[in-house]
Parts: sequence; structure tokens; C-alpha cells
Amino acid sequence: MTFAAIKNLSNKQIAALLAVGVLVLLVVTAPQMGLTWDEPAYIVAAESYSAWFGELFQNPGQALSQEIIDQYWEVNHEHPPLDKVWSGLVWRVARHVFDDLTAHRLGNMLGVAALVAMLYLLVAEVFGRRAGLLSVAALLTMPRFFFHSHLASLDVPAAVTIFAVVYVFWKTKDKHGIQSGLLLGLAWGVAMATKVNAAFVMPALFIWMLFYQREGKLFGRLVLAGFMAFIVFVISWPWLYPDPFTRMYDYYLFITVDHWEIGQFYLHQFHMPPPWHFAFVMIVAVTPLALMLSAILGTWRTWKARTNDQGSLGVLFLLNALLPIIMLAIGKSMVYDNDRLMMPAFVFLAALAGVGLHWLLTQLSAALAARQRERLTPYLTAGLLALAFIPQLVVAATFYPHLLSYYSASVGGLRGATALGLETTYWCETYNEALDFINANAEPGDAVWVDPYSNDVMTYYQLQGRLRDDVVILMPEWGSTVFGDQARLRKANFAWADFIVLQYRQTSLIPGGNGDGVLDWVADDTPDIQIAHSNIPLIEVYDMRTP
Repeated sequence: MTFAAIKNLSNKQIAALLAVGVLVLLVVTAPQMGLTWDEPAYIVAAESYSAWFGELFQNPGQALSQEIIDQYWEVNHEHPPLDKVWSGLVWRVARHVFDDLTAHRLGNMLGVAALVAMLYLLVAEVFGRRAGLLSVAALLTMPRFFFHSHLASLDVPAAVTIFAVVYVFWKTKDKHGIQSGLLLGLAWGVAMATKVNAAFVMPALFIWMLFYQREGKLFGRLVLAGFMAFIVFVISWPWLYPDPFTRMYDYYLFITVDHWEIGQFYLHQFHMPPPWHFAFVMIVAVTPLALMLSAILGTWRTWKARTNDQGSLGVLFLLNALLPIIMLAIGKSMVYDNDRLMMPAFVFLAALAGVGLHWLLTQLSAALAARQRERLTPYLTAGLLALAFIPQLVVAATFYPHLLSYYSASVGGLRGATALGLETTYWCETYNEALDFINANAEPGDAVWVDPYSNDVMTYYQLQGRLRDDVVILMPEWGSTVFGDQARLRKANFAWADFIVLQYRQTSLIPGGNGDGVLDWVADDTPDIQIAHSNIPLIEVYDMRTP
């Protein structure tokens, strides 16, 4: 397809091409992305939830009984189900084409493809095609977001559905009729049924309305959308059906006061919760420097033009970028896992970065034209785009596929982040590096120790045939697994291990953490396998049978 042909395409056609291209890119790169510790629970839930629909189709009365609902919907019932239902249904078709893990991830990769299309359409409609394309490029060249885009977890799906709510709101804000409120409520209900973080999008819309459209119809629309969202939320979750009031109340307690605590290593210390500035430091630390500067420029430009459509959309982007960060900064959350809860913010930062880069290129072209140097425009444009995108691509290529260890130049990369006291890695995505060594060297019945929260990762690898089935995985006395009797586990600590798989997630390794003492245990040993970047280890494997 020639450049002239591309210019003749409609925005919807360009959006469709972008979506297909991104989907192909994600599917091709998915097998290299290691399994993360949230995924096994969602994988088991996705299989169970989607199987229930087979029961519902064959015998609706029995499928709706409490016994059957509890049987199929008990697993991972602490989180809303919609993304797991979608992923499970996609998996049932895709598993005949792809490996099991890619098939489980495909549903969420389809969601990211839809996100890219929406991002392009919304930005291009208001700021122009180049701004839309730059926004998409900014999102896909954020290494952390690119990694998360592959996963069978809930954080990027939450980002997708939150952006969909903003998209629907913007497209319908000037329309009349009850259908606009119902459509907004449907979008919000889908987002809430994906992850509770979607609650934060409504305050952003409300604040925006206070400054830009204080119209009764819009405030009424939010109320109608709230009722509609609640209906969608309840209908989408069969776990609630047998005792909706009790189970809704239990869910409310879980997301407010009963959630288990996941603290955070930050500035060389363990915190629960971290200081207020943790989220702000992390978003800067893991966003490529040029893109963060471009987003700041885009914020400044849209704020200056805040009285027109470009400015008001830019402010809407800014509000939605800030709210996830502010909610973590308040310190009421019980879960902190580096950047994963910030996924919605990355999408809106990418939009602002695209706007900022577009404005900068426009100013550059105008300045060259004023000096009659138009011939330099393509060269300087290419140079500016190279500065914006190539540095993080080079670093990502160096780290690939261990992109959860990416840090931007703003903190001096991984080496600077480590010196600052930020986590080297997390979520066990490096564990696949240990499999070949253990398979080649373990004796039948040998035991492997991993981070106690990571038993399900190794168990999944074992059930899929990637780890030998005669190897035992150790777990602490308090540990559990989503795989039940399928798992080959023994309750014991690292002192009983034949092999130790040590990921450098400092939250687990510092005194009081899950692996408290393991560093001392291996202090006099040399790792048999080490994966490191910038001379900083991400994972080590120790054969403890040898002196």
C-alpha cells in the first residue's frame, strides 16, 4: 500500500489496520513473555467460568442452582468476572490454534487491539491523524505497558474498558436522548465488571463536567449510567445470584478493609502503604523520558487551549491520567505492585504525548517554512521522532523479554533505579529461564523453592509439560494453589530445597518478606544460572545439592 493510498483511507480504516497490526505483533511476541503470578488464578477461573455456560446451555435450571454456581464460580470470586469470561470463551476456540498460554492471553490481546483503535480515533478526530498515530506509537513504545498488554491478567483490560468509558462519554456528550446514558452505563458496567478500579473514571468525568459542560442532561446521564452500570455488573456475575446481598456485601468488604496486604519495596525499605510520592515516582521512572516530556508538553498545550475542543479533551485525558496515581498516593489501597495498577494512566499519558509531539512537529514545520527551509522538514522531523521513540526501543531490545525491569533515563535506567532503591523485577516473569536447567539436572523427586507467592507459576509450567512432572515444588505452610490436586507440591521452606529459583523482587527478599533468609542461605554459593542486565541480576538458579 502506497503512502498516497494510506492518505485516502478513512480514520476508521486506519484504526482497523492499526488494530490488526497490533494484534499480530502481540501474538507473535506473546510466547517470549514469561508467565506472571496473577495469571494462573485468572486462567483457572476463565476455564471454569466459560465451562459454566456449557452447563447453562444444556440444563439452565441446574446451572443456576447454588451448588453448580459455587462449583464453577468459586475460584477467584474476589474479583469481577467479565474479562475472565471473555478470555475463557476466546481460549476455548484459540486453544486449537495456539499454545495454551497464548490462547488464554488472546482475549486480552484482542482488547488491546480495540484500545489502539479507540485511542487513534479519539485523538485523530480532535487533533488530527498525525497526533492519533503518534499517540498509538507512544503507547506501544512504553516497554512496561507493552509487556502487560500480553498478559491474562486484569490490569490492561481495566485500562481498555476505562478508556472505552471515556471514548463513549466524549462521543455522546452533545447528544440527546436516554440511549446515550444507557450506552455510557453499559460501557461503565463492563468496566466495573472487569475490575473495580473503573470506579475512578466517573469522578474524572464529573470534574470535567463541572468546568466544561454544567448541563443538567449530562449530570442526569451520569446518574442513569450509574444505575445501568450496576445492573450490568450484577447480571454479569453469576457468583452473586444465590445470595446477592450477602455476597455483594462480602465483596465490598474485600475491596475496602478485608483485602490481603501486598506491600512495596521502595527507596530501600518495605512499606505498607508506601509514601504518597511512590506512585508519582514510579510513573516517571517507568515511562520513557522523551514520552513523559512530550506528555507534559501536550498537557501544557491543551491547558493553554482549554476553552476549545482540543483543550477540553486534553484536560479529560489529564484527569484520567492523574486519578489512578492520586488514588494510590492517598495510601488507602492494600495492594502495591510497582506499575501494574497504573496501566490506565499510561493510555492517557500516551494520548497527551501524541498531542505534544504533534504540536512540536507543527511548530518545527512552521519555523522552517518561515525561514524558507522547508527542504529540511522531513530530516528534522525524522530526527525528532527518532529522539522520541528510539531510545526506549533500544533499551527494550536489550532487556527483551524482561521488560518489567525497564526503567527510563529519568532515573538512570535499571542501574540508577536499583541505586535509588526501586525493585529490580517482580511478578516472576523470569521463571521460564530456570526451566531448562532444572529439567536437565534434577533427579526424580528433587524439590524446587520459588517465591512463596509464585508456586502457581511453576505449577502451571509443570502442568503444561515445560517443567518435569517428577520435580516437587516447595511451598510454605500458609501457601495454597489454584490448581488443587493437580499440583505436585510439598510444604517446606528453602532449607529443604534441591534447587532455589531466586528472582530479585526485593519486596520478598528483605527481612520480613516471603523469602526472608534465602539470601543468607545462598550467600556462600555461586549461582548456576544468572540472568542479569547492567550487571544487576534479575534471576538466579542455585543447585543446592553441590558443595
